[in-house]
Amino acid sequence: MGKRMPNERPSPRVFETTANDRDLSAFAASAAGSGGGGETSALPGSRARTSWLERVRARLQHRRAPLVIILAAVTLAAPCLAAKRLADDYIHQLRLSPDNPSPGFPYAPLDLFVFASGEPAQRAAMMESGGFAWWTSDGFQLSFWRPLSACTHVLDHWLFPTSSVWMHAHSLLWFGALLLVVHLLYRRIHEPWIAGLALLLYAVDDARGMVLSFVANRNALIAATLAVAALVAHDAWRRSGWQKGCWLGPLLFGLALLAGESALAITAYLFSYALFLDSGALRFRLLRLTPFAVITVAWSGLYAALGYGTRGGGIYVHPLQEPIRFVGALLERLPVLLLAQLGGPWSDLWLLYPAQLRVAVYGLALAAIGSVLWLAWPVLRAQAAARFWALGALLAAVPVCATFTSDRLLVFTGIGGMGLIATFLAATTAPGLTSGACRRAAVRVAVPCLIAAHLALAPTLLPFRAVSVNALADAFGRIDAAVFAGEDIRDRTLVVVNAPADGFVAYLQSQRQAAGKPTFRKLRLLATGLAPVEVQRLDERTLRVRPRDGFYSTEGERMVRGLGFPFHPQETITLSDLVITVREVTSDGRAAVADFQFAAPLDDPSLLLMAWADRALGTYVPPAVGSADTLPPIDLLHVFAGN
Repeated sequence: MGKRMPNERPSPRVFETTANDRDLSAFAASAAGSGGGGETSALPGSRARTSWLERVRARLQHRRAPLVIILAAVTLAAPCLAAKRLADDYIHQLRLSPDNPSPGFPYAPLDLFVFASGEPAQRAAMMESGGFAWWTSDGFQLSFWRPLSACTHVLDHWLFPTSSVWMHAHSLLWFGALLLVVHLLYRRIHEPWIAGLALLLYAVDDARGMVLSFVANRNALIAATLAVAALVAHDAWRRSGWQKGCWLGPLLFGLALLAGESALAITAYLFSYALFLDSGALRFRLLRLTPFAVITVAWSGLYAALGYGTRGGGIYVHPLQEPIRFVGALLERLPVLLLAQLGGPWSDLWLLYPAQLRVAVYGLALAAIGSVLWLAWPVLRAQAAARFWALGALLAAVPVCATFTSDRLLVFTGIGGMGLIATFLAATTAPGLTSGACRRAAVRVAVPCLIAAHLALAPTLLPFRAVSVNALADAFGRIDAAVFAGEDIRDRTLVVVNAPADGFVAYLQSQRQAAGKPTFRKLRLLATGLAPVEVQRLDERTLRVRPRDGFYSTEGERMVRGLGFPFHPQETITLSDLVITVREVTSDGRAAVADFQFAAPLDDPSLLLMAWADRALGTYVPPAVGSADTLPPIDLLHVFAGN
């Protein structure tokens, strides 16, 4: 692969500054010439403005600028050191402790990301203990192969097993490493000041805070660091003639895949690179990606052969196993993610929007994406680097649409997104960018909006989003504090009649066990959702539960069962102390009404009944036999409100 192929143009040895970047005025002249209009500047020119731009350029192209930007970003994100552990972090702790076994989660230091193996025995054990809800689908699987990332958590557990500060500090180190390789990539594509601007935009993006806030999400940082390094090595081989990059790039890519599946997103940039930045005939440019393709196929085959993957849930969608459903998820989630990348509303809020607001946000996303393409079209037409960033960012967002939208998924998309924004902003400083009064006016509005969103608002929000996990951790803490903490709970079953989502309750046992607190004998969650829930007592042992919108009515409640696994009337689920019978189903196959027949009377001391009250759980007294009551709706904003 290191030899030049037939009909291939020689690659330049030095390429840190592309031809387009060397002479923006030449680009602008060509854009103006092709588009007409004769406008001398996209923005009003003045001596003061020119002086300001020169100062900005001088600072961004200073040799110490990348280091200053990286240190500033790490400092802004440093509040993550105060972030609390949450959910999967506790499962990791249990799986790293051979003397602290947990039902369904045996000691497995290199399999920390196997939450549901898909094996019937594990599903049965988790449903029996209460870690999985009663509606968990047959064969439910949520199993990821991330041994390299798991090793970093093993190191955490070995050095400081109970120190959240150290764990987050470890993640901060990977964040700094990621920013370093991202700058190397930007620097190889652009001249120093544009590379510095792109790095600044990416580094202070508040979406980075979401990754750092959650220890278990470190795999995204590790995978991205190694994957971007692979692209840098490939580029060094192709445009600098560095022969080691021929094999080092694929090697780093293989390691990145062992850190996390998200590393697949770098193939979007490799493909875009072959189209727009590499030299030679197109078939040879694509052929040079063969090692990466071979590694991807081999990794995918080994991944499946070892039993990893997702199945049966309603949040994760396997693109190959469920292609039609994935296309639907892609059409829904992709615009929302791209809107967040452009500076719009956080994609994390998508699951919380009511239907009417979803329509409005989705329309805003389509309008924003279309407007950006229209505004940036002269730059995209004239600069190969801009096309490289745009296509790479778009395609990198495709695989992450396999799960629910969240800004933490923008690690790869943000690289191209910020590269494109930096290229666009740089182009607006040159004369002749636009043609037509409409586009010129739009640019005058867009530029300050982009600067305000990404260089004023984003860095302000970054420190807060770096500890954003604490809102959920505090909510979980209130739930934990609401239940009894005495040793006697080991002989009792906690029955939770309703909760906002199964995650609010499912982690309770793991969290208490990891903290060394007594755990309940079993946990039984009857219903989830924010809507009112009608509870009728049929006899001394049986409750009939009817949520107004049916069971698991929203996407956020469908982690363990998707709509592709419908219930049928009179279907039963039998546990050791409880039999659930589905009496009615909704039009989309969800349970609508279910009876819960306990082995013990509902007023037996072995049962602790609780229902959602205010911001946590409160004691629940069931109605008299033959009577019914209605639990009020849950205000999710109130759930997350501070003390």
